[in-house]
Amino acid sequence: MIKHFRIAGLLRTKLEESGVNVPAVLRRAGLPQDIFDQTRVLVTTEELFALWHAIAHVSGDPAIALKLATEDRIARFHPSGIAALSTENFGAAVEHMGRYKKLSVPEEIVHDRDGEEWAIQFRWTLAVDAEPHVLIEHCFAWLLTIARHGSGTRISPLRASVAR
Repeated sequence: MIKHFRIAGLLRTKLEESGVNVPAVLRRAGLPQDIFDQTRVLVTTEELFALWHAIAHVSGDPAIALKLATEDRIARFHPSGIAALSTENFGAAVEHMGRYKKLSVPEEIVHDRDGEEWAIQFRWTLAVDAEPHVLIEHCFAWLLTIARHGSGTRISPLRASVAR
């Protein structure tokens, strides 16, 4: 069973570009100050949640998740995002990313389409505590980034409903 998440080094870059004090985030999360200097940054679910709680607190920006998930340069995409762009439609892209997550991290993407409505849920399979709202917002914003790049248009959801 997979027990760790891999944190992309690009997260530090995106935090810095957004004006977020990275050492303060790491301190608040209880993570080593040199964690982003490692070749492979692996964290547990609890550490991942602590990191995202810290990002929300230190940034003080209610839109930080959206800023961190929005990316215009495909060259900075995670490989799974690039592969998702190669699928035939958004549904196939979500399926692809769901398979990737199931194979590589303790997280699932659960989705169901009913006519014009599409319900998508992120589930952290080893979570003991509730997931940070900023992490959920980041995940949905990343899906929107994939949809926009894949469609070549500035699409927007008709409605978003988040249960907290």
